[in-house]
Parts: sequence; structure tokens; C-alpha cells
Amino acid sequence: MHKSSRLLRPQQVRNASADSGDRTNNKDDYKRLSQPNLIRGEKYNSETSTLPSPELIAKRLGVKPTKEASAKTWQRAWKTHKRLIPLLHSTDSCKPPDSSLNLACMWWKSLSGNDKSSPVYDNGLAYDLLPSGWRKIVRLRKLYPRLHHGNVELRTAYLDNQISEIVESVRKDGETNGEKKLIRLICMGAGYDTRGVKMLERNTVDQVIEMDLPEVVKAKERLFERLIKRRPWLSNMVMPTLVPSDFNDVPDVQKKLGDILMHGGDDQHAVTENWHNIFVFEGVMIYLDDGVPSSLLNITSSSLRKKGHAGTLCFADRLENVPGGDFDLGVKELQNNGWNMRDWCPKPGLARHMGSAELLL
Repeated sequence: MHKSSRLLRPQQVRNASADSGDRTNNKDDYKRLSQPNLIRGEKYNSETSTLPSPELIAKRLGVKPTKEASAKTWQRAWKTHKRLIPLLHSTDSCKPPDSSLNLACMWWKSLSGNDKSSPVYDNGLAYDLLPSGWRKIVRLRKLYPRLHHGNVELRTAYLDNQISEIVESVRKDGETNGEKKLIRLICMGAGYDTRGVKMLERNTVDQVIEMDLPEVVKAKERLFERLIKRRPWLSNMVMPTLVPSDFNDVPDVQKKLGDILMHGGDDQHAVTENWHNIFVFEGVMIYLDDGVPSSLLNITSSSLRKKGHAGTLCFADRLENVPGGDFDLGVKELQNNGWNMRDWCPKPGLARHMGSAELLL
């Protein structure tokens, strides 16, 4: 296990829940393109007693906590933003379709990406993906109530930290063993996120593969063309390879993952190079059919073992069979699908399970 990993253990979760006024479950001492009508995650029980407070998670990640507000305030903020999205993209020449809150996340991530005090500050990268004109309202960031974009900022900070820790560990091990490894980031359901570009721009990873719906992939190709015009230095590097796939079609995902691991994903890297693969899931499992999230975890691990590749997993999503933030259930779900828990950091919200895992050999 990587030495830098930190598990949010049962006692920590109970203390956090007590601090936030939630009832604690002490059993066994912890034992569309258009929006879908039903989010899979909403069908779970509303089990929150094993979830730490947002303040605890924010403190761990060095992120400002979200504003304390009623459920009605959160809903009102979301409904207001949802109504504004068509207007914000009314003059957008790229016309990206909305899929599973992808457009909302574009704006939320640009707000935190433009915040120099945030650990996810990206020097305007996410901002440069937004449509001209309307994007200037992001400069009024301090006027936005710290609600949804603050919650997404927790996910962004967590995943960025975990990826960086894993990369550092893998490269350090490679230096010790005299065996250089290249790092491939495989973003499962990347949407319009700019993490892949950011990791390449900073030389954190060597290659990025992004998989998503065909319509999203086509739109992101257009967004990348605009992004390169605004950040011309990006033309000197290999941008993320975009692979179309419907994740509810599990056999198709399995085939395409096999091709990526077998053939390298692009023409810039030799197939024989020694790769460490990092799979990333962020806010995608909650929109998939029952059974699919577990199947995806299984095929990512089995594909690595079949091809003889090393790999790790990072997620900020909604695992199946884990209603709340129960550590033991999280361990079981991952182990049942070929992964060994490395870090566990649940938080409130639909995409409540944040963690990382190593390939179970």
C-alpha cells in the first residue's frame, strides 16, 4: 500500500457525524443527453449517519467549506443555475449538449479554477473552455454563494491529490528499481472536465484517455479546438485522446479498454513501454443502470490483469451496495470487483464516495 494513503476510519466518521448533529450508526462499532428522470443514486436509502461533515473533508483537503444553508436554499441555487444555462450557452458556437450535469460542472469548476486561494486553481484553464462573453460573469466569483461549486471543488481537490500522490509513488518506485514507468490517466466519463489537459500541461502524467458518450466526445473535440486557440501553447503537446462509448453497454467498454491497454491509445507512445494506468471515475456512476457501476469496476481491474498492466483507481462517485459512508461496505464492494482499498474519504451528496484503490492481485 502506498505510504501516503490516508483512510478515513470508522471512529473519525463517527466523530464527524456527531459534530454535524447527525445520528450515528454504531452497529458493530461501525460494522441523457437530456437529464434522466431517475438518478440511480437516489434509489438508495438516505443513509447519512456514516458520512462525515463537509467541514471535516474541507479541512483535510485545504478547501473552504461549503456555506451552511437549508435544503431549500441549495435547491433554489440549483434551479436558478439550471435556468441560466441555456442563456449562458445561447451564443456558444461549440453548442455542447448537456449530459448528466456536464454543463453545470463546467461553470462550477471554472469558479474554483479561477480562485487563486484554492488548491484546484488552474490558471484559467476551465475558464478558457467556456463560451465567449458570458464567461466573464465567472470573474464575479465572490458574489456566488458557496454551495454547489464548493461541493464539486471538494471532489476536484480530492482526485487531484490522490492522482498526484500515486504518480509520485510510482515514479519513486521506478527510480528505486531502475525501471521507468509512464503514467496513463484513463478518465471514465470525463464529460467537459479539463483534468486531463491540466495533468498533461503540468507533466503530471504522460498520456490521457477520456471515454464518454459519442455526442459528448464530438462536442469536446470542438471545445478543445477553441481551447487551443485561447491557449496556443497546448498545440505543442499531445491532447487527451477521446474515445466514444456508452457505459451502459458494458461489452463495448470492455472491448475499447482492451484496445487502449493493448495498442497504447495514440500514435505517440510505443506499445512496449512500461505503463501504470490510473482509472478515474467522477460523478458518472450515479447516472448508469443498476449493476453497471460494479461491472465497470470489475472490467477495469480484469482488463489490467489480462494485459499484465499495473494500475490504480481513483473515484469521487457513487459505488453500488454502499448506501452511506460505511468503510467496511466500501472495502467489500471494491474487493468484490478486483480492487484493494487505498484511501476512503466519503462526503455528503449523491457522489458521496471518494477514495482510491490498488489492483487486487
